[in-house]
Amino acid sequence: MIDFGLAGKRAIISGAGYIPGRAGHGRHSALLLAEAGATVACIDIDQGRARDIVAEIQSQGGKAFSVLADMTKPDEVNRAVSDVVRELGGIDVCVDIIGKATWNAVEEFTDEQWDQAILNNLSQAFYLFRAVSRQMIAQQTGGSMVALASVDGIAASGFHVAYGAAKAGLISMAKTMADELGRFGIRVNTVAPGNVAAGNEDQNEDHWAVDTLNPLLAPRGSDVGKAVLFLSSDLAARITGQNLVVDGGATIKSLWGITPEVLPLFKDF
Repeated sequence: MIDFGLAGKRAIISGAGYIPGRAGHGRHSALLLAEAGATVACIDIDQGRARDIVAEIQSQGGKAFSVLADMTKPDEVNRAVSDVVRELGGIDVCVDIIGKATWNAVEEFTDEQWDQAILNNLSQAFYLFRAVSRQMIAQQTGGSMVALASVDGIAASGFHVAYGAAKAGLISMAKTMADELGRFGIRVNTVAPGNVAAGNEDQNEDHWAVDTLNPLLAPRGSDVGKAVLFLSSDLAARITGQNLVVDGGATIKSLWGITPEVLPLFKDF
């Protein structure tokens, strides 16, 4: 059995609750961290969602408790972090899941849409990581912080321009924080999911490349959760400032559209 080095660790997951119809990144990350032995503080803006994921973790023998907070408000972020420290005595792992894409054409994008997208996808993560970094520095025991970015932060983000800009900013923010906080033993990384959808957890592993977008297969919420687990664990003890892409290969595709069917046409070039 692999030892992730998370037994007895104290973890925060911001946006831990499950929203029906979505991929459940927070839920999968919380379940996996708890399975690896961490006690998980499940933060959510919805009390029912927070309690549900805590109950699910506890039903599987894990340790968790809920924290209700609006993480887009700095005062509530600071209060939530203080609540966790009061309950657990400190923080070893922090994961930020919160994010929301707003769709519109560039020329139609409003100031309000832009501001809300930046707040929900970048500013809230900064508020959380700032508060947690202060706690981790005071503890002098190091730690790991992981934020959920997106492949839209490393490529074009058609029709949700602010989302892509925010996720690119999140990736850059994590690199800067990793550079500054490394001297305290604090690691900061991001995970960039691709086109993760709900309802594909039971996809057939014997059928690969079933669409034109993913050379392998579309990623699942559980795949993203496993990436979060890895970066939070001792397996990634010397990894910081990195962006781990989980997209089934979508962003590595060739630009030229050459397929096995047309390959013979190019062999004499």
